[in-house]
Amino acid sequence: MNKTITTPVGIARYPHLNRPDKKYKEEGEYKVNLEMSSEEAEPFIKQVEALFSEFVAAKKVELKKEKLKLHDAPWQENDGQTILKLRVKAIGKSKKTGETFNRTPKLFNASGEEITDNIGGGSKLKAAIVPYCWYTASLGAGITLQPRAVQVLDLVTWGDGGSASAYGFDVTEAKPEAKRTGTDDEEVSW
Repeated sequence: MNKTITTPVGIARYPHLNRPDKKYKEEGEYKVNLEMSSEEAEPFIKQVEALFSEFVAAKKVELKKEKLKLHDAPWQENDGQTILKLRVKAIGKSKKTGETFNRTPKLFNASGEEITDNIGGGSKLKAAIVPYCWYTASLGAGITLQPRAVQVLDLVTWGDGGSASAYGFDVTEAKPEAKRTGTDDEEVSW
């Protein structure tokens, strides 16, 4: 199943789209949690569920089973909000040739131009995903929403910390003189 589906517009939470997150997986993983209203997410989820139902039906026939264990869905619903969990391994390996390839999602701005800006949490975006259906005996049947490309509609970027004013400090023009502390001007040997 290689059908590409576009998500509704959502707010990025914990995005790792510029560089893979290597905290739990050595090869790394590109990922983002995309938050939106459940009402906006419903048509997209129904589309994904239909694809997954087809996969499960075919897998039941293949395995000659009436029932399959189902893994958790890659989304959560809570208080009228839905969070889509998009993720893809940073490096793939061809089953035919054994060669490895990069799976970095393409990043575009609202005008459709490719970008390299650091996409931070709070950015408004939508993603072109490929629903990847899978089955293992221990976990059952599941689906992963793999991002192929992301369109950033409202960018919130991040950097190396920024300036003092970015942290909310008042900035004065005059630099304060260093003051000595102690009882006299003598050097203290430690």
